[in-house]
Amino acid sequence: AAVRPSRMVVSLELLPVPLMRGVAGSATARVLAQLPRGTLVYLPNLPNDPPDVIEHALRHLRCTAPHLEPVPHIAAHRVPSAIDLLRRLDRWQAATDHQLSEVLVVRGDSGGVHDHTSQRATDQSPSTPSGRAVGPFETSLHLLESGILPRRGIRSVGVCGHPEGIGSDIGVDEALGFLCEKLDFAARAGLDARVVTQVCFDMDRTTALIDALRLSGHASPVSIGLVGPTKQLVLERMAAQCGVSPPPVLPVHDPASDVQAAEAQDSIPLGSLRRLASWQAARCAASGMQGIHLYPFGGITRTFEWLRKVGDAQELHGLCLDTVSSVHCDGDG
Repeated sequence: AAVRPSRMVVSLELLPVPLMRGVAGSATARVLAQLPRGTLVYLPNLPNDPPDVIEHALRHLRCTAPHLEPVPHIAAHRVPSAIDLLRRLDRWQAATDHQLSEVLVVRGDSGGVHDHTSQRATDQSPSTPSGRAVGPFETSLHLLESGILPRRGIRSVGVCGHPEGIGSDIGVDEALGFLCEKLDFAARAGLDARVVTQVCFDMDRTTALIDALRLSGHASPVSIGLVGPTKQLVLERMAAQCGVSPPPVLPVHDPASDVQAAEAQDSIPLGSLRRLASWQAARCAASGMQGIHLYPFGGITRTFEWLRKVGDAQELHGLCLDTVSSVHCDGDG
């Protein structure tokens, strides 16, 4: 019989500017305070944010939630020079008392080529009017190959998985090849690597990507990107911006059932979650997924309330979501 992991690792993505607007006692602060020590909080690098916003977000988390592990994004296309990246990492290390050990590296351009997605639009916007990189790093692999990250204390890197390929030009197989190249380089460089998938509303495609990755011989941990409950129009807009298939329009069910009531407003149909749980239960700890990465488009409180319902459902116990059972949510956020 397959041996499942004792619990699923849960990470989440938070926009730096709204994060810093949160005050003590806010819904976001209350949820963050309850998350297990070491929970990864990803901080997207959005093109229209102030250049020092991630530095300030790192300081904010260090002061208000020091038990959490921040993972800032680096958009390779928008790094103007190697010196700029070195100085940026120096500032980030100073903001975290030199405790920053992991970043997520994306390419960071547009036109359907999405390394990752954020809660507002995407991490991807034109680097220049022509889409060329503003500096020396044409791809996220080029940035990894520069050797800058370990020189500044980074020991782990996150890279992106694309269950539906990359935009309209790069198919699933080619995208998998790019992912494997980055994982291979990280292994040679002595960097730990984890895969975080882009938003995908088709769980079958997501699990197919993980199966293909394992078949290729790669054992890096994989966290699948899931969107919490939000409005259908928001989900459709995010799908379009990320270049992925839109989520199905879900019917309203009898609210007497917690799971069915949640399904009516969720991004992932209950049937898909059942298949995901069955797929995970049939695999050993190393060959399935190791984590769930949350994009709380509809608010952090609502997202964790939904995740608790999913974790409590008997038919979904294969997802091993014990990690969130102690997170109690109230209020908006």
